[in-house]
Amino acid sequence: MSTANEPDWPILVISLQDAAERRAMVSKQLEALGLSFKFFDAIDGRSGLPAAYENQVDRPGTELYFGRPMSDGEYACALSHLAVYRKIMEENLPGAIILEDDAIIGSAFALFLKEKGYEHAPLIQLDHLNARVRRVGATSTKLESCELWHLYRNAFLTTGYAINQQAASFILEQALPLRCPADWPCDLRPLGPYCTVPRLVDHPTAEQVPSSLGVTRNTLAKRQKRNLKYGWKYLESSYWKKKWLKITARRLS
Repeated sequence: MSTANEPDWPILVISLQDAAERRAMVSKQLEALGLSFKFFDAIDGRSGLPAAYENQVDRPGTELYFGRPMSDGEYACALSHLAVYRKIMEENLPGAIILEDDAIIGSAFALFLKEKGYEHAPLIQLDHLNARVRRVGATSTKLESCELWHLYRNAFLTTGYAINQQAASFILEQALPLRCPADWPCDLRPLGPYCTVPRLVDHPTAEQVPSSLGVTRNTLAKRQKRNLKYGWKYLESSYWKKKWLKITARRLS
């Protein structure tokens, strides 16, 4: 059913085909806002990455580039987002609003769509973590639903975001073979990405809704931290680059 809230871009919810409870929760929220949407079946990596996708990942390169191995579930999640971008290109869509099935949707989300806030930048993160803007000279755009801030570097989370065809094409070209998680498989700065303040989409904690990726991802991340604790990180140029970014940027989330 179409309403005044209906955006020009489709709302696509990435979800495992058998995630009935999660699908019901996100459906209830979107229907309450009078918004139509479609589920996009995620690639299932819970029992290993399907063989058909193995040529799209670079496992040795992942550890070198990302700093640790990724689980098959992480690869599957990232490839699911890339598959949505491919759909945008193949169907010649102007863009799409992407949600994950554990998204908690705020009331301002519908207002953002109504005022076509998604048209203001190639990629806008509606949920984000460790989002940073320039400490000096940061730019923003005020909307009725939120304020859009120009990101200084990649921010975490893909729970909810708006992406246009240009950004979808850029990430597809840069991301394969896959060496990084869904958030994000390449440097987004050439796109000029933004984030919303306040966040228009939230995500539950692991205690509220257990993640199929969480346990393995946390184990791998802890192993990475143990490997770095003896001071080897100070010899890496990437460490000092990140340090400089933190000094010259202000954190929003």
